[in-house]
Amino acid sequence: MQRHGLTANCQKGFTLIEIIAVLTILGILSALAIPKYMYLQNEARIKSGQSAISEIKTRLSNAYGQYLLANQGTAPSNIAAICNLVNDTSILPANANGNIPLGNGFTATLSDGLITITIVDGVSVSGVTGTWTMPN
Repeated sequence: MQRHGLTANCQKGFTLIEIIAVLTILGILSALAIPKYMYLQNEARIKSGQSAISEIKTRLSNAYGQYLLANQGTAPSNIAAICNLVNDTSILPANANGNIPLGNGFTATLSDGLITITIVDGVSVSGVTGTWTMPN
């Protein structure tokens, strides 16, 4: 003789209420985590853009030093003179105005000392700017 009541009590598994509770908790966690993740991605792009600005400032400072050496210590009258001395658009744009090649999905422009990064890793960013001024 089989006992039908015994097999029903020995079944293992989750109830529908437990599954719904877990799914609800996972939904709440994902609703909180996804916006934070997107924010962190944008912050990383901005930091990467700021790093690119530092590289461009270093290029300008090096070009300034080259100008001083080439002109017996006479300071340049403007940033365009520095860029024209370098005469290599793969480093700095001619006349201190134009795009600056950086690679890796960056788009940067120089306009008389104002450096603007508009694209990082193929994604548009805003508010990533820097200024380089000639030393006195």
